[in-house]
Amino acid sequence: MWNRGWDNIFKKNKWGKYPDMSVIRFIANGYKKKNKKKLKILEVGCGTGANLSFFIEEGFNTYGIDGSKVAIKLAKKKLKKEKKNSKLFVGDIQNMPFRSNYFDCIVDCECIYSNSFSDSKIILKEIKRILKRKGSFFSKTFANGTYGDNNGVKLNGERNSYLKIKKGSFHKGYGLIRLSSLRDIKDLYGKLFKIQKIEYEYRTILNMKKKLRNG
Repeated sequence: MWNRGWDNIFKKNKWGKYPDMSVIRFIANGYKKKNKKKLKILEVGCGTGANLSFFIEEGFNTYGIDGSKVAIKLAKKKLKKEKKNSKLFVGDIQNMPFRSNYFDCIVDCECIYSNSFSDSKIILKEIKRILKRKGSFFSKTFANGTYGDNNGVKLNGERNSYLKIKKGSFHKGYGLIRLSSLRDIKDLYGKLFKIQKIEYEYRTILNMKKKLRNG
């Protein structure tokens, strides 16, 4: 379930200038020989449009959806300034306004993690519905062991979901934070999708004092 705190976060933080490097690698490795003009790509939790801008430059027919009206407004402003076109929607990714088998590619760059395990199952079923049978789905999430893990208030009944993390890199107002173990990833994604690859990304912050971990 989308948290209204994200509106305030998008108001206060100047995000959306640069696309995510892991998303760039995914597109560069998977679509270099394909005619992207014929392909429809959707980013769930598109935020202020950094990845969308990159997709448009690459030639995709680009769509974005986010629960935050503030984020979508900023994304529209950014793309208009860059003279780029994308179809943008404010909406709930548990119930998206797209017909079945519509998209060739769907990207989740640290969006679904902000939902409980049970809600994430609903979201992934919805993504499965709107993705073409031979389409590609990229999902990036925060992994267990990242800075802040085991240092907060956990959601009752879920092993790696937090209502609040007291110390860490997560901003105040994030709402629910779900950190995934390898088991969680396989349980969530493996029952709906054929998993082609799972990778971990690591980086440090605070002069190498703390480690961030993504999967």
